[in-house]
Amino acid sequence: MPGLTALRGGKRELTARWRARLAEYALGVTWSSDGKWLAAGTTAGEVTVFVGDTGAVQWTRQVHPAGLCALAFATGDAGVLATGGADGTARLLAAADGREIAVLPNGKSWVEHVAWSPDGKWLATAAGKVLRLWTAAGDPWMETPAQESTITGVAWRGDGRELATICYGGARLWAMADRGSNRSLEWKGSLVSVAWSPSGEVLACGSQDCSVHFWRVETDIDSEMTGYPLKVKVLAWDGASTLLATSGDVDTTVWKFEGKGPEGSKPVTLKGHEGPVTALAFQRKGGLLASGGADGVVALWEPKKGPTARGAGFGEAGTEVAEVASVAWRGDGKALASADGAGGVTVWGVG
Repeated sequence: MPGLTALRGGKRELTARWRARLAEYALGVTWSSDGKWLAAGTTAGEVTVFVGDTGAVQWTRQVHPAGLCALAFATGDAGVLATGGADGTARLLAAADGREIAVLPNGKSWVEHVAWSPDGKWLATAAGKVLRLWTAAGDPWMETPAQESTITGVAWRGDGRELATICYGGARLWAMADRGSNRSLEWKGSLVSVAWSPSGEVLACGSQDCSVHFWRVETDIDSEMTGYPLKVKVLAWDGASTLLATSGDVDTTVWKFEGKGPEGSKPVTLKGHEGPVTALAFQRKGGLLASGGADGVVALWEPKKGPTARGAGFGEAGTEVAEVASVAWRGDGKALASADGAGGVTVWGVG
């Protein structure tokens, strides 16, 4: 079976609880906070909401005819799904029936990023060079001046006090308490991914130059990890903020942010994928890391216990190799969803 051979070695294969097939490339999956619903979207702009336990289709509708860019369920609110599209709008939808709650205009640029605050009270959207903040009901609250270049990533601080955006030239931190107030973390290069540690202490960014740059935000002290053969497009923190998993290779590199690390420390390398790593996600609680690759494989790891895969699974019936575009844990950490380039959506059981 393509891509799975290197990960077997005595490890058990993951069990698919259910599978579905969308009509186009499945660019992402997102769980509602209570795990009742799983939403998936295609590049063609169609959104489908499934019953999380069974895979039954709750509803399907064309939300962004010009194309979908992003989707995310509201944190703490099981009933609201946000989407961003190539039509220059974000939309709020009711999970139960797909009803459109609000349309959020973002100008002419694609809405490439949508991100809910940790308490679910605010939605951030990024379109072109502009960041906008909205209330949970879809009312506008703040719009930033145009940044130096297109915003390539958005991430909330764990306590919701700040929001980070990245673009060419570095990161900018926007303070919620003082609307519009911001400070810059400068870096002369193009940043392509961003992840804020749950503790709020470290902001990590993948760079166009095949490195990971990070800041300890209270001091603005920065550092970097280099030597990746590919752009680091995917980053994932564990719940304790002690491990940072990074793509940028056919292997996953995990850095330890404990003690004086990661500077001067040796990372854990998770080997097994036969194509570049394309998706990463840690359980919210617990030590399991899920990875997806261009080889179509979804794998589970426990980096603190060693570099050996705990289990792996392939796409539908193992008949088609399609890169894994997204992996997402259910809130309780007992189920994992994945989406792939062939339109496949799978929910895996995790014992």
